[in-house]
Amino acid sequence: MELDDPGFHHSVLADFRDRLAEDDRADRLLDLALTRLKEAGLVRERTTQRTDSTHVPWPWSAT
Repeated sequence: MELDDPGFHHSVLADFRDRLAEDDRADRLLDLALTRLKEAGLVRERTTQRTDSTHVPWPWSAT
């Protein structure tokens, strides 16, 4: 359902957020999602992250 759908009312978002905040539901939902993603091979356990970005000197603007 689109946000501008005539059957949509913004108050449902606040109700959903309130229900999600109860009893650590958000954390449980995230844990379940991560477990399923790991099982599907879409994410891995935490490892060392390598970056190819270059060093950014401080201060950013040279005078």
